[in-house]
Amino acid sequence: MRIIIAILAIQLISFMAYSQDFEVSPVRLFFNAEPGSSQVKTIVVKNHSNSTNSFLLSVSDFALNSEGQREYAPANSHKRSISNWMTISPTFFEIAPNGEQQISVSIQPPVDEFGSRWGTINVRTAVEKMTFEADKSLAAGMTVSPRILVDVFQTSQGVGQLNAKIDQLREIESDDSTKRTFTALVTNNSDVIVQCKSYLILSNMLTGQETIYPAKTFESYPKHTLRVSFDLPANIEKGTYALAAILDYGSTSTLEGTQIVIEY
Repeated sequence: MRIIIAILAIQLISFMAYSQDFEVSPVRLFFNAEPGSSQVKTIVVKNHSNSTNSFLLSVSDFALNSEGQREYAPANSHKRSISNWMTISPTFFEIAPNGEQQISVSIQPPVDEFGSRWGTINVRTAVEKMTFEADKSLAAGMTVSPRILVDVFQTSQGVGQLNAKIDQLREIESDDSTKRTFTALVTNNSDVIVQCKSYLILSNMLTGQETIYPAKTFESYPKHTLRVSFDLPANIEKGTYALAAILDYGSTSTLEGTQIVIEY
């Protein structure tokens, strides 16, 4: 039984599409299939090594905590898991040196299932071991190496109006003497993932002079609250200021905002 050489064993973070030995593209798939219909997209795995490698694809879920950090879990662990809607073919294959493999990813939302669902496809190299080396818990003596993740999102078009808010703007302690740090909570009350842009406006309450600071862009997930942080320079002219945090989430209605008064 031959041994298939493993790729460099370094844990890859989710946005990376390229390792020293293989490449995956794209690393984000966006579907907009209507309930009861299906939609198909393709990802490509390229083997850049000088030996034949085997690859194994699997599916997992993720959720975000209040700081926006991902927490991964097995497939079908979350209410908004896309796992049961997704079909991948093939899920195990070999690629010759400098070759590539196309993988079909299809999504079929059930009838009357609107809103957003998401998950990840884990692309790994598979290492075939001699029988006496194989972990008895793994079928056919296969182990797997670190992975590249492909994010998969599905949002049908027939969803309700977008609804999000920003509140609880406050200052927090900063370790950097050159800046002041503030946080606010952004809550997505919609059933879909919302593309958000948020920024600060600082207004001198004596002169009326306003300064708009660069916006932060981020995704807000359905029924989820995210803590967003902002920085202001510490060397602003002394005075009393109104500080507003503005949220633009693509709604046709007015922007959302929250405001406090601060001293410099």
